[in-house]
Amino acid sequence: MTLKKRKLTLQLIEERLNFLPLLPSVVCELINLDQDSDDFYEKMAKLTETDPPLAARVLAIANSASAAPTKPITNIQEALIRVGVGTIISLITTLSVAKIFVPNKPEHKAIWQHSIETAIFARFIASHMPSLQVDKHLAYTCGLLHDIGRFAMFEISAKSVEVIDSKGWNSPIELPQVEQHILGFTHAEVGYKAAVKWQLPKEVQNLIRYHHRYNISMIDKAPDSFKNLVILVQYADLLSVFVEKNPEWPSWKAEVLRQEIPKYCQHKDWPALEFPLDAILKSLPDMASEVDEIMGSLRIH
Repeated sequence: MTLKKRKLTLQLIEERLNFLPLLPSVVCELINLDQDSDDFYEKMAKLTETDPPLAARVLAIANSASAAPTKPITNIQEALIRVGVGTIISLITTLSVAKIFVPNKPEHKAIWQHSIETAIFARFIASHMPSLQVDKHLAYTCGLLHDIGRFAMFEISAKSVEVIDSKGWNSPIELPQVEQHILGFTHAEVGYKAAVKWQLPKEVQNLIRYHHRYNISMIDKAPDSFKNLVILVQYADLLSVFVEKNPEWPSWKAEVLRQEIPKYCQHKDWPALEFPLDAILKSLPDMASEVDEIMGSLRIH
């Protein structure tokens, strides 16, 4: 029975969950990597850190029973070292014949840009808020993978994502509400099921599951470290959508941004936190340029 003849449900998506196809440019670069070069790991890490489907595969292998890590690995560079050259070469060979994905619509490209943007913002915030005690590499990984459920939904039913986005949701806070109303489930649920199936680290699984739980600080059983991670990624998520929804922001005066970012990017259910707004304002143009450069390298700008 084809997908068109069956109603899109969480169960159907779970049945069809497989690793996601990669971008053509990523596959091309993987094939052309020289395993004997001194910068092999550096180039592999750069590719992995800019493509959520590839990052999910690498983390899954690094945390598999066969790799037997003593503790979960969430740092992508550490994951690559753990996996080893031989397994990476085998992975590249496998991926070179795997299905690829060509994002040819603005909304397709936006999913990649948002993930990369959130990752870069999350790493920056983690670096500038030591009081949260969130590792910047973990923050980056979680930012990169927080919306992996949207990637999975897009692969299984691109139309469902297009319908959701056509409803004109204005912030990440509204998105799961729209999804629940139209589909009966959310991308966070899809992402969690994918992360569990792929055996990603528990902390990453749970971040994906709860990244829209804005009252996370009120849940007593959640460790403080996890609450801080969730709120940090939520802020980065909101900041990314703020930038995307306001493409004219580079022309705004600092005073305007200083007013508008907190209004859009903070949630009433969070504890009182002093986000590094001045540092964000100073570095936002450079971070935006970094995102543009990555999107250009992936050939999906």
